[in-house]
Amino acid sequence: MEQLLYLLAFLLHWRLVLSALGTVALAAVLSRLIPPFTAGYCVALVICGVVFGIYWQGRADIGATLTQELPEPKISSLVAFLGFAFIGFLCGGLVAAMSGSATLGAAALLLGAAGVVLWYRFLKRLPFRSRSIGLAVVALLAGYSPVLLLSLGSAS
Repeated sequence: MEQLLYLLAFLLHWRLVLSALGTVALAAVLSRLIPPFTAGYCVALVICGVVFGIYWQGRADIGATLTQELPEPKISSLVAFLGFAFIGFLCGGLVAAMSGSATLGAAALLLGAAGVVLWYRFLKRLPFRSRSIGLAVVALLAGYSPVLLLSLGSAS
């Protein structure tokens, strides 16, 4: 009976499973062909594939295609702040760990925020409020601050 539940979950979420298995296979091939493509890069690639699979599955569950425009959801400032802080912690920490530079982690977060602003402004031609930009940048750096403090503390 348990196997039937696993099969049902697989059939219902085949987009997520396909993305995960596809990136695992791609990571295995790349690690064989490219010697510097080590385990850390493989894990990062698989995580990106799973995130894409979740995105794809979520859009399919509401009946939307990957490229279809959807209305922007209303998100409270507190939830947005916590989400950006979590992203800052993970992404900034990952860049800092991979590069060995805490400053580079913060710079990557700021460049990423600037890239999103430019994408919204010039490619999507949507207005972007200064308050939203400020909230995102402060939250990203607030989430990254524990990583920065730990790296500064260990350097002493």
